Amino acid sequence: MSEAEKLDTIQKAGGEADVVDTASATAEATPEVVAAETETTAAEPAAEEPVVQASEESDETPAEEAVSEEDSFRLLYEASLKEKGEIRKGEMVTGMVVGLNADVVVIDVGTKAEGTIPLAEFEQAGLPVPAIGTEIKALIQSVGGSSGVSLSVLAIRQREAWDAIEAAVADESTVDAVITSEVKGGYRVSLSGLNAFMPRSEADTDIHVLPANLIGKACKVAVLEARRRPENIVVSRRRPLTAALEVERAAFFAQHAVGDRLSGEVKRLADFGAFVDIGGVDALLHVSDVSWRRIKHPSEMLSVGQSVSVEIVKLNAETGKVSVSMKALQSDPWDNVEAIYEPGMGLTGTVRRLLDFGAVVELEPGIEGMIHRSELSWTNRDVNPAAVLAEGDVVDVVVLEVDASARRIRLSLKAVSENPWQQWMADHPIGTHVSGKIKNITDFGFFVHVADGMDGLVHMENLSWEKSGAAAMEPYSKGQEVEAVVLGVDVEKQRIALGIKQLSADPFELFLAGVKRGNSVNGTVVDVKPAGVVVELADGVQAFMPMREVPRDHGELKVGSEVEAKIVEVNNKRRQVTLSIRQHLIQEEREAMRNYSRQTAEESAPSALALELQRKLFGKK
Repeated sequence: MSEAEKLDTIQKAGGEADVVDTASATAEATPEVVAAETETTAAEPAAEEPVVQASEESDETPAEEAVSEEDSFRLLYEASLKEKGEIRKGEMVTGMVVGLNADVVVIDVGTKAEGTIPLAEFEQAGLPVPAIGTEIKALIQSVGGSSGVSLSVLAIRQREAWDAIEAAVADESTVDAVITSEVKGGYRVSLSGLNAFMPRSEADTDIHVLPANLIGKACKVAVLEARRRPENIVVSRRRPLTAALEVERAAFFAQHAVGDRLSGEVKRLADFGAFVDIGGVDALLHVSDVSWRRIKHPSEMLSVGQSVSVEIVKLNAETGKVSVSMKALQSDPWDNVEAIYEPGMGLTGTVRRLLDFGAVVELEPGIEGMIHRSELSWTNRDVNPAAVLAEGDVVDVVVLEVDASARRIRLSLKAVSENPWQQWMADHPIGTHVSGKIKNITDFGFFVHVADGMDGLVHMENLSWEKSGAAAMEPYSKGQEVEAVVLGVDVEKQRIALGIKQLSADPFELFLAGVKRGNSVNGTVVDVKPAGVVVELADGVQAFMPMREVPRDHGELKVGSEVEAKIVEVNNKRRQVTLSIRQHLIQEEREAMRNYSRQTAEESAPSALALELQRKLFGKK
C-alpha cells in the first residue's frame, strides 16, 4: 500500500488508532508468558528493543513556509503516526487484512511496518483464510528486523486450547479435537492447533475400527494427561463414547424386552455372525439366526451398513448382552414339510455342502436334505462325496425318508438311475458260472471282480471240499484269474456270494447217497483227539468217533489204524457223521445171534419128505 493510500485510510477512519492498549493485552496473557516476555525484554540490548515510537517532531508547520501537495500528504501521514501507540512482543492486536500471497497474510496493525501471518497457521489452527478487508485478532511474535511485525493466529488458538484443556482436566469434561493422522501406537490429534497423542486402544469402543473411519474426523475427547513443559497431551475418544453408550444402554434395557422387534444397522461381520446397532447397543446376530437357509458366513446375506429388521431373542441387562434374530420374523419352512415331501418323490436340488459322510442338498430356501455316501453310487458303497459331487451342483434326487420333527430328509442320488445289482442278478441266477480276477484277499476269503464296480465274495468255506481255513486259501493270490459259481445275490446289501468248490460234486453228498444211518463202514484214523478220533471214510468225507464209543478192551487207536464202525448219526447241515465201534460190535453180535437161531431152527425142523410121509401115514395135514 502506498503512503497516499495509507493516509486516505487514516482520514476515512477519523484518525482513530487500531492498536490495542498495551496494558490490556498484557493482562490477557498468562502469567507464565508475561514473566517469560519480561525476562526476554530485560535481557535484550536497548539498541535492539523492538519498539516502534511515533515521530517526536513537532506537528506544527510555520504558516509562512510554502509546501507542495506531496509534502502536505507526507506531513499528514506523519501526524497520523504520532497518534499511534507502541506495540510490544506478546501483545494481542486487532488488524485488517490488506494483502494475501502464497505464503503469508499481510495485516495492517497501524505501524510503519505491516504485520504478516504465515498462511499455514490458519490451517493448523482450523481457521479459514481471511479475505482482504477482514479484521482479525493476532498475537505479536516479534517486532522489527527485516520481516517487520510477525504475527500469529495459531498462538492465540493454542493459548485458548491450553485454557480449555486445563479446565477439562479440572472438571473431567471434554474438548473438541480433530484426528489428523495415524502414528505408531495410535493417532495424532489436533486440539485447536495443539498436537496431542491418542493411543489406539483409546480411539473407539470398537477395537476393530479402521483408521480410515477416524482420520479427519472431528470429535470430543477426554484429556488423560496434559503438561505444558515439555509439552505432552494424551487424549481419549473412547471414554466419552463409552459414557454416552452407557447412558443409551441403560435406557435401552429399561425400555425393551425379549420379543421386541427393532430396526438396526450392521456394524461389523465376523465368522460366527454380525453385530447390529439397535440404538446404542451392539446386538449379536448369530449366523444361524440370519435365515432359515443354512449359510456358511454372514457375508452371504449381509453387508456393513445394511439396515435390517430383527427380533430380540435374548436380553441380559447385567452383562449388557443382547442377541437378535432375523429368521424369527419369518415363518418356519419346516412347518409344511410333511405336506409337501413324501418318500419316493423325485426332486431337484443344489449341493450346498460336502461332508465326510455325505452331501447336503438345498431343496428350497431353509429346507435341506442329506445324501449319505452310501446313497451316492450303486456300485461303490464307500465313495468319497467329493469324487462324485461339487458344491453348487444341481442334482436330481429321490426322497427316502421325511422326519419333520427331527428336521431331517434323507435323499438318494443313486435311486434316480437303474440298479445295476438287480440287472446283474437277472443276468446271473444262482448256479451261474462266472470268472474274474481276485481283487483283494482278506482273513475270511477273497473278492473276485465280476463287473464294473461289482465284486463277489468267495468265503474260505466255499474254497475246497477237502481243505479248510488257511490250507484252503493257500493256492490263491491277488490278481489270479479264477472261476466260481454264483451262490446268491443280495441286491439291498449289494453282495454277491461265490463258491469255487461248488464247481465239483460234493463228496459228502455222494458218500451219503450210498450209505445211511445204521450202516457199518470202514475207514482210516487220520487224527486222534482226547475226545475221540477222526476217521476218513472217503476222499473229502470224514467222521468223528467219540472215545465213549470205543470199547475198553479194544486195541489202541492210532493214526493209520483201520477201523470198522457203525454210523450212529448224520448231520447234513453241519456235514458231520458220528461213528461207534461199540454199536458196531453190538450190532454184529446181534446179527450173529439171529443167524445162529435161524440155523438151529432149520437143523431141528423135519424135512419135507418126512412131513409128506407123516401126512400120508397118519393122515396129518
